[in-house]
Amino acid sequence: MAKIKIVGVGPGSPDYVTPAARKAVHHAQIVIGAQRSLSLFIEDIKGEQIVLTAKNLNSALKSTAESVKNGKEVVLLSTGDPGFSGLLHTVLESGLFANVEINVVPGVSSIQACSAKLCLSWDDSLLLTYHEGKVTEEEKQVLALAVSSGQDVILLPDAKAFSPKDIASYLLKNGADKDLPVFVCENITLPDEKISSSTLAKVSNQTFGSLCVMVIKANSEVKG
Repeated sequence: MAKIKIVGVGPGSPDYVTPAARKAVHHAQIVIGAQRSLSLFIEDIKGEQIVLTAKNLNSALKSTAESVKNGKEVVLLSTGDPGFSGLLHTVLESGLFANVEINVVPGVSSIQACSAKLCLSWDDSLLLTYHEGKVTEEEKQVLALAVSSGQDVILLPDAKAFSPKDIASYLLKNGADKDLPVFVCENITLPDEKISSSTLAKVSNQTFGSLCVMVIKANSEVKG
């Protein structure tokens, strides 16, 4: 059976790329990924490189499926961990890899890195992502219900569809405490990393970068 590897590249810093990820890339005949993902493997890539963008995603996946079925050893790079707001969902939903064995090499997610920076135990936190580009009212209500019930929430905002500012404003309109602690980790593990400690009210009037993780503390205390 044809095989493909979906490799998690971590949150952005080369320090968080696993040896397993580098090994998979080193042995691949074709490596596909966003430019910033490919740049993490300059010394490891021996085969062909294909740059993945939002515009060529569909055509690149079709080309990838064809290459895999033709016996090529292909690696698809996914930022963070492929299984959470990563390319695994996209690959599975595409229908192009029905007869392909998919092997996932996990990576460190931005949620993991952000939680570590905040010294936050996230066993009981609700994890949400809004990276799909569309946010339904039902999805927003799940967030509001979690916050109102005192559950901590760690989420990946979308700069256009549902930004940290939008999220905070929505929660305030739905009765959330304006002084609820909020942390925003921007560009986590990168040289321009920034961690902001704020409140729901303040975040509702602030703008953050597109690469960020938002933590809403409705329950336990954060150290750090």
